[in-house]
Amino acid sequence: MNTAAHILIGAALPLPFWVWLRRGLRPSPWMLLDAAPLVAMFCALLAVTARPVLAGGLTAGVCIFLAIADQAKRATLREPLAFTDGGLLWQVAAHPRFYLPFVPPALLLGGIGLGVAAFVTVVALEPPIALDAAARAGLLALTAGLALLVLRPLWLLRGATPSRRPAEDAARFGPLATFAIHARIAAVERPVRRAAHPAAAASAPAVAPHLVLLQLESFCDPRRFGLPRALPNWDALGAQALSRGLLAVPGFGANTMRTEFVVLTGLDDAALGLDRLNPYFRFARAPVGSLAWLLRGAGYATTCLHPFDARFFGRDKVLPALGFQRFEAEPAFAGAPRAHGLVTDAALGVRIVSDLAAAEGPAFLYAISVAAHGPWTGPDPAAAWADRMVATDAMLGAIATAARKSSRPVVVAAFGDHRPALPVARGGTDTDYLVWRSDRGGGGTRRDRDAAGLHRAVRDAVLLG
Repeated sequence: MNTAAHILIGAALPLPFWVWLRRGLRPSPWMLLDAAPLVAMFCALLAVTARPVLAGGLTAGVCIFLAIADQAKRATLREPLAFTDGGLLWQVAAHPRFYLPFVPPALLLGGIGLGVAAFVTVVALEPPIALDAAARAGLLALTAGLALLVLRPLWLLRGATPSRRPAEDAARFGPLATFAIHARIAAVERPVRRAAHPAAAASAPAVAPHLVLLQLESFCDPRRFGLPRALPNWDALGAQALSRGLLAVPGFGANTMRTEFVVLTGLDDAALGLDRLNPYFRFARAPVGSLAWLLRGAGYATTCLHPFDARFFGRDKVLPALGFQRFEAEPAFAGAPRAHGLVTDAALGVRIVSDLAAAEGPAFLYAISVAAHGPWTGPDPAAAWADRMVATDAMLGAIATAARKSSRPVVVAAFGDHRPALPVARGGTDTDYLVWRSDRGGGGTRRDRDAAGLHRAVRDAVLLG
């Protein structure tokens, strides 16, 4: 086989899988941009390995991975891959239990097996082609040019205006082109959007209550889905709450960081632009106005408790930028009881109660639970999830009991980050929330809110008394 034919065979390998990734899109003026990352990858691998089939096979493997991931995300979360998902790739390897159950096991294991076998076979059997220094330099120059095109793609649009909605733009421009377009738009707009919401301090209220803000994993009332469970503490606090109701959150079944960021900052989709897809990917890596900065300026000690990997979603970098002085993650819960491999809500509740008792001044404790995270195993996953809601309710009761005994008033605000990724919970994105204050009973007023509205309700309950 001559060299040209060898290269053409390698270059052709990714084509059918790119077509699959494009989900049957017709040819368009933006195909060049959509293909550019794959062509760049092929050229770089060819320059380094001098094996066209290996380079094409590895590029095809990336297409296959992206296509499967996109289909799994659409099936589970009802949205396509987005440019911000690149920041989550390491989490798939570090915490596969949170991701791989959504891919059929036969497809996953079969794909890995075939991929390894193909790689070993090609490495063993494919001879390298003759590439002199000039040819390698040319390939690397082409790679650099294509990379520049991907990083600066907006001039190619020629007046076409992206919708800024991933599914619509992927159907128009192609998935890889959409990644490039959205990433660049977000990068251009980010400094201005961030500067519009600087970190600010609040004036200390006359009576400064503690604030316990509880972000409850996959929490919503299971009784809404026909799963009868006793939640006596949720019901009791709801009856005396300053407000309670449904909470509209920006996603189904996952993307905790979206709800988390909006509740902490009050910044809605309009303020975030495309960074709304994952505010922690880039936007929140620098200081931005938040509830923690407001209360910290008013003399509060600000702490986040999360019994899991501090790096998950980049929280180790984000939470300090959002004004938290301390971030106590998994190492702070060494030896704590676990269920399903995760620190229990009861253990998290014990820590919250302990920190409240030890506080010398007003404290803002932001607790992110993890025990109710899927997958939910057994013959009835929905029932398994509902049982974990009962454990979450017990934690809430322990915290409320401690709040009633505290010498300082305590505001307890609790909310679900998203619905569980279960068929029974489909049909909406709302969860449940309540805001309760130990020294001032409310009438349990029902008021449905979005995440930005909950931010305002919590802020007012603390600062306005």
